[in-house]
Amino acid sequence: MSDNNKNPILDIGKTAFSFFSFKTKMIVIGVVIGVFLIIIVPVVAITSIFTPNTKNSSEKKGGGSGSDSSSTSVTISVNEVFDEESLTKYENATFPMPFETWDKNKDVVTSRFSKSRTLTVNGKVQTGAHTGIDIVCISKSSPKVCAVASGTVVVAKAGNTGYGNYVVIQHLSDEGKRFYTLYAHMVNGSIAVVEGSEVKVGQVLGIMGSTGNSTGAHLHFEIRLNDNTSSSAVNPYPYIFRRRGEKVK
Repeated sequence: MSDNNKNPILDIGKTAFSFFSFKTKMIVIGVVIGVFLIIIVPVVAITSIFTPNTKNSSEKKGGGSGSDSSSTSVTISVNEVFDEESLTKYENATFPMPFETWDKNKDVVTSRFSKSRTLTVNGKVQTGAHTGIDIVCISKSSPKVCAVASGTVVVAKAGNTGYGNYVVIQHLSDEGKRFYTLYAHMVNGSIAVVEGSEVKVGQVLGIMGSTGNSTGAHLHFEIRLNDNTSSSAVNPYPYIFRRRGEKVK
């Protein structure tokens, strides 16, 4: 290498440092390390504290430990309500669809109301009554489940139940008769109402999921007349797709 490339200041420094005793060299090195620890490290730590966290967060109420391991970045606002007029309602249906949106050309019914149904869930064959209807909103990612009628929340349960995370609402018909609607298998942590609260048509209850005894993401929807028991369940299909002369009594 040519002598022209040498740094004279660096050479002087090296020469001067070589005349220091071993003890002096150790002191100089210790001072340099001390300055680094006292000034540089705290600056880095403070910078990391005030750096925004870029991970997605969700402001959902409730929670549970059902079998659904899926997560969602959808945010549910407190008392979020979709206008009843904006909900999809089939001609002559009693209630609107229990979703924030419904595409008649894409979204589907995957299982009907039945007195006896056989299916395999988590590797186990099960036979029994299917007391509701399974519907899937596939046209929207993580669709919000909405109340089909105004009423009072009597169950808002999160946990390892057959229904997974589910909500039951008590309603009164125009004739003053009680009936109940049930919304099951919602995503862990998405239940947005509490027991005893009053809800409106279109109010968000949670997000469609696959908790509990479920073979995939869907909403299990039930209508129960008079009593809040599975034996009081009736076929909900005519109430949300078309009435066929049936009324809530």
